[in-house]
Amino acid sequence: MFNHHLPSRNLQAAGLLVAFLTVAPLAAQFDYDLEKRTSARLGQDLVLDVVNGPATSFVLVIPSATSGPTPLALIDPVDTRSLAVGVDFIDLMSILVTDGNGDASYSLPLPNNPSISGYELHWQTASLLFGATLIGELSNDVVTLTGATNTGVVAPNGLQFARALSASLVNVNNNNSASDVLITGGGAGTLTAASGLASTERWDFRRMAVTAGPNMTAARALHSTVRLNDGRVLLIGGADQFGTVLSNCEIYDPATDSFTATGSMGTPRILHGASILADGRVMVAGGTSTLAPNVTAAITGTLRSAEIFNPASGSWSSTQNIGGRRLGPALTLLSNGQVMVSGGVAVTIFFGFPIAAISTTAVQRWNPANSSWSSAASMSQGRAGHQYNQVTLNDGRVLMTGGLNVPNLLGATSAAPISGAEVYNPATNSWQTVNMPTVRALHSATVLADGRVVACGGAQGTLLVPISVANVDVFNPSTNTWSSAPALTGARASHTANLMSDGTLVLFGGQGATTSLTTIETLRF
Repeated sequence: MFNHHLPSRNLQAAGLLVAFLTVAPLAAQFDYDLEKRTSARLGQDLVLDVVNGPATSFVLVIPSATSGPTPLALIDPVDTRSLAVGVDFIDLMSILVTDGNGDASYSLPLPNNPSISGYELHWQTASLLFGATLIGELSNDVVTLTGATNTGVVAPNGLQFARALSASLVNVNNNNSASDVLITGGGAGTLTAASGLASTERWDFRRMAVTAGPNMTAARALHSTVRLNDGRVLLIGGADQFGTVLSNCEIYDPATDSFTATGSMGTPRILHGASILADGRVMVAGGTSTLAPNVTAAITGTLRSAEIFNPASGSWSSTQNIGGRRLGPALTLLSNGQVMVSGGVAVTIFFGFPIAAISTTAVQRWNPANSSWSSAASMSQGRAGHQYNQVTLNDGRVLMTGGLNVPNLLGATSAAPISGAEVYNPATNSWQTVNMPTVRALHSATVLADGRVVACGGAQGTLLVPISVANVDVFNPSTNTWSSAPALTGARASHTANLMSDGTLVLFGGQGATTSLTTIETLRF
């Protein structure tokens, strides 16, 4: 398969399997953990770790091209269990020896051969017993998918429902991998005509499979999510299945895998900024209270208010308004504990009617010491909608990329994305321009383990006629420069992105060239 030969560890003619056969009580299924440590990037080692297995024991590593099942009764008549993998690669089986903690590591060098990109392998391990049954404890199974550096590979399983404008969160409680992802709500539509689902779907990191998750208490799209300090996640506002903007909120508890309604905001809110505060509370600011029936209505409903959620009481309270009505601003917790609101469409209302709307460069900072806003250094470029792809770099600076440029009220419907990108330094209260190679909005931006940032997909065109793109660009914060990577397998915008613990970047759903997507794309950098 990969020209991988380990003669000292390979099993010989399966005779070794039968040599240890005796009758004894059976162990349970999935007794210890098998973890993926690397992303199966071609030219690198594929590393799997046995964790908390039987101490100082022989462990059989079983690769397969299939998920089985394989009845263990084929080699041990009294064993009623089944392997979750096939035995088609018996010549590639290997034996590890665990240490005193029951841990061991397996490494498989992958050739740098693009022809085997997208190769799916299933893995499971089993402990071998001397003087007991042949097979002792069994690990969970895992699935790996090979891919070339920087190049997208579509995952073997997709979402059940097409989901754009959704929000994803990582469930750290589901298993030892702490990398399962829950994709919440979303559905069809655009920034000005979103329609949400109440359902969720779970990405099983170990098996690269998708299963139904628990339903939310309300259908949502274009909602925001903020992880609380206790590990729960607050879901805020958005639009329901009818496009009605919501004030209600709910909390996801990964420990119970369930959603529970919590206190509602003082006003319905969508296209708002949201951020955790240094003390664990959550702030929202700006946005609009309506989407229907058109862009003018959404602009008319633009908000200047800000609210703070207290997880201890489950209630919202008002705080000082931000500096004007802002549609699509970004709200960011800074390294100094202050909160920054940046950009958005600044809207002027006169006697209930909008008379001006423009993407603003304005920035304010909220000081928790006195709960008040003050002016900060302005961006060099007006932008809105950048709250969906802002990232905080490892050095504490904040990277804002792309977004929409609304030139004026009459030009709002033809607002176009920009290539502009800027880095904010909270220590010096200054911005540095670091424009992208690609014009985009509604893209994902993800910080990799090495500190680089990957911007994937997004939309060009206009606000009402967006055109999804497949471009991928990588930002290096050490040089403040961008480089282009190979394009995605297909155009994708309004998707969610999550970095897995093995280094794989996974993109979920989104809006494709013509329709909302069910596909999931994986990348290895």
